[in-house]
Amino acid sequence: MEKKRSLLVDALAQVFIKPRGILKMSQVWLPLSLILIAGTGRNPREQFYGSLYLLFAVLTKGLSSILINDLTDREIDRRAGKERWITSLPLLVGIMIPVILLASGFLALIKAGGNLPVLASFTATALLGILYSLRPVRFKERGVWGILAYSLSAAILHALVPWALFRPALWLLPFLFSVVLAEKLVQILFHQIVDFDSDSADKVTSFAVVAGRGKAERGLRLVLNIAVMADLVLLFYIFFEMKEDPLFFSLIGLAGLIGIGSSAIYVRIISKKYKTSTALTEMLPWAYLGLSYVLFYVLPPLLFFALALSEPEMWILAALSALALLGVSVNYFFYNPKK
Repeated sequence: MEKKRSLLVDALAQVFIKPRGILKMSQVWLPLSLILIAGTGRNPREQFYGSLYLLFAVLTKGLSSILINDLTDREIDRRAGKERWITSLPLLVGIMIPVILLASGFLALIKAGGNLPVLASFTATALLGILYSLRPVRFKERGVWGILAYSLSAAILHALVPWALFRPALWLLPFLFSVVLAEKLVQILFHQIVDFDSDSADKVTSFAVVAGRGKAERGLRLVLNIAVMADLVLLFYIFFEMKEDPLFFSLIGLAGLIGIGSSAIYVRIISKKYKTSTALTEMLPWAYLGLSYVLFYVLPPLLFFALALSEPEMWILAALSALALLGVSVNYFFYNPKK
């Protein structure tokens, strides 16, 4: 009984507290808030419940991909000293959990009023998530195809699926898709470089291992530049969208200055003085870290707050996105890319 209880506690902690669970899906808050700000043609009640179903679908798909990866990498993780709760279960039970998660994600989108394009987009991101880890395809061990499959799966899930569900203006989609895609390219390249030695020892043919550390680091610098430019363009769009509201225009500007300024001070001064640097702050520039943090985590609660002043249902989304901000912020202080 004690073993089952500890396994349940570990599973719940992984989902709700640790960075490989619900916090890993926090990129959806930015596209969702901007889509609702831009206008969807639905009434506030439909927007609210559609958003809840969407968030559930994003969570279930993200968790299913993580669990499938844990199941297929169980021997690699074991040698690296990583413990994954899903691998402690009987194999058939472990397989059924991500299957049930994906099925419930599809049902949530149907309940939200998702049509064929929505379900097709969700199917595409689900297949990419599965094939990223599952043999014989296993994109993660096919060099550049791995980073493309991972990033495209995330961009479809966090940008295309919300856009297809709510159908705001068409021109908003390239903004959202490119920002999420660049963010995920940075993340996957960063993690492959961090895992370079262990992946090389285990003969994992990731892009970084196949291309070599030097080429992977040059690729990371390239996508970092693209990500910073995409983030700046989207930030200016947000300023333009909020120009008629002086209060929130000022709040967003202040949040941007504080977030990016704090990132510069921490990375360039505090982390070096107190020797608190991690691979994150050593490999990724302060400008990117600050912009990414502000855009994906700080601004969505403010945007939902602006919506909530006229649509009371949005207070719940504002609170949930604020909790995501808190969770991500806490995890940054204890960040360990090896876990």
